[in-house]
Amino acid sequence: MKKMRNFTIAIAVLLIVAMMAACGGTAPSGAETTAAAAATTAASAATEAATTAATTTAASTTAAAAGAATTAAQATTAVITTTATPETTPAAGTAEADKFFGGYDPMITITSVKNLGSAGLTFPEGDSLEDNVWTRYYEEVLGIKIDWLWSVNDAEYDQKVNIAITSNDIPDIMRVRNTQMKMMYENDQLLDMTDLLPEYWAPFTEDVITADGGNGLRSATFDGKLSAIPIVGNGLGNAFVLWVRTDWLEKLNLDFPETIEDVLALSEAFTTQDPDGNGLDDSFGIAVHKDLFGVGFACLEGFFNAYGAYHDIWIPRDGQLVYGNVQPEAKAALRVLTELYANGQLDPEFGVKDANKVTEDVGANRFGLMFGQFSNMARINPVKVENPEFEWVPVSVPLDSDIQAKAQLPFGTSRYFVISKAAKNPEAFVKMVNLQLEKSYGESAESTRFNITPDGYGPYSYNVVYFEPAMKNFDAAKAVTYAVETGDTSLLNDEQRNYYDMSMMSLSGDHGNNNWHQLKMFGPKGSLSVMQGYWDSGNYMPNAFYGAPTQTMTEKLSTLQTQTLTDYTAIILGGNLDDFEVYVQNWNLLGGEQMTAEVNEWYATQQ
Repeated sequence: MKKMRNFTIAIAVLLIVAMMAACGGTAPSGAETTAAAAATTAASAATEAATTAATTTAASTTAAAAGAATTAAQATTAVITTTATPETTPAAGTAEADKFFGGYDPMITITSVKNLGSAGLTFPEGDSLEDNVWTRYYEEVLGIKIDWLWSVNDAEYDQKVNIAITSNDIPDIMRVRNTQMKMMYENDQLLDMTDLLPEYWAPFTEDVITADGGNGLRSATFDGKLSAIPIVGNGLGNAFVLWVRTDWLEKLNLDFPETIEDVLALSEAFTTQDPDGNGLDDSFGIAVHKDLFGVGFACLEGFFNAYGAYHDIWIPRDGQLVYGNVQPEAKAALRVLTELYANGQLDPEFGVKDANKVTEDVGANRFGLMFGQFSNMARINPVKVENPEFEWVPVSVPLDSDIQAKAQLPFGTSRYFVISKAAKNPEAFVKMVNLQLEKSYGESAESTRFNITPDGYGPYSYNVVYFEPAMKNFDAAKAVTYAVETGDTSLLNDEQRNYYDMSMMSLSGDHGNNNWHQLKMFGPKGSLSVMQGYWDSGNYMPNAFYGAPTQTMTEKLSTLQTQTLTDYTAIILGGNLDDFEVYVQNWNLLGGEQMTAEVNEWYATQQ
């Protein structure tokens, strides 16, 4: 039944393409993508196939962990356990199919803006942001031309969005954070999507967007009005692992770390024992960049988790929700960081180096440890090509059961797509989402053309929109690992087969085109398998707040986060732990106390 239902979607899409071609259109051109973007193809994914046993474990562990965390854990569980399979599919050629996938004649123009990521985008020869596989396909199938108003890298994107909001110079479609969404709602800049979305979303789109039980949609609803489409993810996909430089381990005859004390011992060894053998005192233990958190590469969330501290999330404590940044456990983590800095185990220039500069240093044999997310090896894959001995392996963040340390999981939805109230064809956006999901992950998917290509490009990152089933990456990791270990590839879908082929090429010594990166994510003992272990053991701490941003969040959260970075950095560099109490006091005075009261007012309604 499922294959028949999805097959009719494929027929509907193909019929529309044929009709466009008959009217003078051209066939879509071949596979296009970006090598750098292959790093982030599913920063927030998890697997459907792995969920039944995981759900049983998670349910019992959540109940045992703390009754006050139940609601948040259930929200996370909803993402893990819900599949994304269409329940109904419109028959090809019907008005309903045309509503979901039908094109415009004459062609319309949709304006948008683009976050190019931290390292920018690269394109196949002849392609660009304005002319690539997705822009051509939207023109050919939907009759939609994309007009990019501006594009900037990740570090500048939020500031540009804020300026656009303040000046009321916003595009038809834009990706925003939750606080930006709230600000735009208060400015009366957003289209009310309450009726629009359910009218135009295809069944598969509905399944993907509601896979968390509707929590993402609720977080985008103000005064009963749906103000955005949530990019529903899975918090587990944003958990952190510890990456270890294993060729250094072998040279120094050291073992993999099992405790945070082991990690600190490795940090000292990598700093003092010349692991790269160049005779210079130029290596350090743990890599970290000037922003400390948030980039997903060489950041400190995982380090803090090892001490039972949870950065930028709300956790249950004594029947209330408290903010992780200002808890005593954060001070404990900072205490160790001050010692590492004083002992020369952190780069003394970390305070002025961004993640891109630290990436260069990692590739230049400056570090042997880093906490980060599952896709980190994409940044340094070129180094592996040049130096095959350069090897990193992901392991679990050491989580001390004595202090009940757990891997933090953010709320699965942190980004949203909004439609301007002035947009002339708002339903076009939903059609674009329908087509993106169908051609990326539906039954008519062409994943090696529209998602990630065999030569390492990733077209998904060129798109105006990007959504994915919340479970797909963990599903792929299990499937690819099984195929690598057994040689049985019969269960792989096209996307998984691509990951498998790239992993096998890396295992045979061909690490180029992001092959090594794919192996480190999807292959045996890869980063996704490590993260699955957190879930299977129940060793995770979900963000307990998943409501719409409160008033004080909208007004003050950015300032509070800047204060946290400034004060944390000063404590690490200066070594004065007494400043932590001053930081907490100022945090409360600058809006943290009021924000906490608002969060707990929401929390009381969820009990």
